[in-house]
Amino acid sequence: MTVAERDAFDLALVVVALALVFGSSVTASNPVAVAGRAVSAVASVGPIAYLVVLGVGGILFMAYAVLYLPTTQ
Repeated sequence: MTVAERDAFDLALVVVALALVFGSSVTASNPVAVAGRAVSAVASVGPIAYLVVLGVGGILFMAYAVLYLPTTQ
């Protein structure tokens, strides 16, 4: 797959994802209630969950920086 084809494929995936996300919230009968439920769902997650997610993200970033980046030079 060439770079141009890959870019077009990635752009198509982003467009589909955005259409699914915004389409469901726009077609709701009360968009404010949908946004309120989304905010309350994020706010109800405990701080330990945020720490775990950030820790896993940090480990993955460090693995990328230490293992992959040196091989590209």
